Amino acid sequence: MTSEAVEMITVPRAEFDAMQAELKRLRREAARDVALTAMRADRGPGAGDEARVFTREQLAEAWGIRA
Repeated sequence: MTSEAVEMITVPRAEFDAMQAELKRLRREAARDVALTAMRADRGPGAGDEARVFTREQLAEAWGIRA
């Protein structure tokens, strides 16, 4: 991709870094909103749900971290 000199700008490094940090924060915030929406929409295990539910003890034993 080529561009003419009139289309190019110079951005100070500190400002560029600040914009990158803000973009990262906004992406993280958007991902958090998507995750919260998905969690709120999930009604949890119920009748007809094929997902297995484990207790903490069962998970700890399966992961080999039972003390």
